[in-house]
Amino acid sequence: MRTVRTLPAIALASTLALAGAATTTTAFAATPAPAPAAVRASLRVPSSPVKPGDAVSVTVTAPAGSRNLTVSSSALRPLTLRPAQDSNATWTGTATVATVKDGGYAVTLTASGPDGAPLQARARLTVQTTAATSAPTPRS
Repeated sequence: MRTVRTLPAIALASTLALAGAATTTTAFAATPAPAPAAVRASLRVPSSPVKPGDAVSVTVTAPAGSRNLTVSSSALRPLTLRPAQDSNATWTGTATVATVKDGGYAVTLTASGPDGAPLQARARLTVQTTAATSAPTPRS
């Protein structure tokens, strides 16, 4: 007796054969290693407006062992960062505000982490050369 095979029957048989082959093969999947935590740095400058000539405090937090810490801004004169006495992951410095126009200025930290990876952080410094004056009171 002859067996008649239709196209759908052949497709089904092929699928079952492949599925069976896949289930009999043992595969070992490597468990991915957890990604290292991102190394972060932060930069703090005064949040309230400052005037040219003011001395402002700059604080940097970075992983212990970081190197080549540099803070730069067109609104600040060069400053030297020193390790804080109470922490090995904090550096502080005092900078003088340069003679610049009123406005917001970017302050940028660049450094090398303990593993040599680059570190960056940004902050915004607002310079206001004139004191805010209140609006005159209308007379009645």
